[in-house]
Amino acid sequence: MRTFLVIRFSAMGDVLLTLPVLVQACEQNPDVKFLVLTRPRFKAFFDGYDQIQIIDADVDKQYKGLIGIFRLAKRLKKTCQIEGVLDLHQNLRSGLLKFFLTPLKSFTLDKGRADKKDLTVGKNKKRVQLTHSAERYTEVLKQAGIQFDFDGKASKNYFKNLPRPFFEKETSWIGIAPFAQHRGKIWPKENIRKVMEQIPRRYYIFLFGGGDEELYQLRQLSVDFPNSLVVGISYSMKDQLAMISALDVMICMDSSNMHLAALAGVKTVSIWGATHTDAGFGPFGTQKHEIVEVSTDELPCRPCSVYGNKPCLREDYACLNWITAEDVTQRFLGD
Repeated sequence: MRTFLVIRFSAMGDVLLTLPVLVQACEQNPDVKFLVLTRPRFKAFFDGYDQIQIIDADVDKQYKGLIGIFRLAKRLKKTCQIEGVLDLHQNLRSGLLKFFLTPLKSFTLDKGRADKKDLTVGKNKKRVQLTHSAERYTEVLKQAGIQFDFDGKASKNYFKNLPRPFFEKETSWIGIAPFAQHRGKIWPKENIRKVMEQIPRRYYIFLFGGGDEELYQLRQLSVDFPNSLVVGISYSMKDQLAMISALDVMICMDSSNMHLAALAGVKTVSIWGATHTDAGFGPFGTQKHEIVEVSTDELPCRPCSVYGNKPCLREDYACLNWITAEDVTQRFLGD
């Protein structure tokens, strides 16, 4: 068995996009095994695949800093028989780890930073569709001699060993995930309420969020909608994946919940503001994903950021504020 160490610590969406690549590589290469080095909370994503083993590493505490990375490399050398290192993160931490794992041969992701900078610059943008992240990961595996035909449109539920949803599905299930990591990707919360008001009461709504502030906002919102359930940290990741897998549609931002739903084979209606699918982070698969956005003809400043973490140059976030509730609901409720 040829065994490779795969490094991808964060963010959640980036870790998720490694899943279809590794799964398809395993299906076509039964002699290959991947040891995925990532954060403990991402372990559930890869459960059920015999050729994929998770090595969880708390790089914020247990393996923090230079000494921590050295200790992590020492642990890997002692416990793993590895042919090569696939660096799908390409940051300082992964670079140090590869150095400490010398003389193992390593293969490193090309993030296309220069192209992404040209796409998001304020003036004279080079507006082209950049390579999707999953395709970039595929190239790293091929550099390491793992040959396979990657299908970037293969729609299915990639999550295995999921529990049954805790109650029977008797109507349409709609997921709503109104948050994202950065301001430039978050639609005004009053619009979420308007969307919920347009959803028939016979449908059931799952509200996804994490962290005290997000959950507080969702609970306040759910008070007026008895057909809704707030899904947060009180549910395990496995339970959340089971709920997402049973949805008819996920309404979300450009966020990890978009990738969770897409990889579960669920249709997404995703709202895009400062970011753009041209940067290579669009939803995976072909299950009729709907992109809701203000066109770049109307707002040529889009995209102004790869991650949505830069302040709005116009100072009004028109890319988000110009999108109405009707723009969203017509994508899944019809006329």
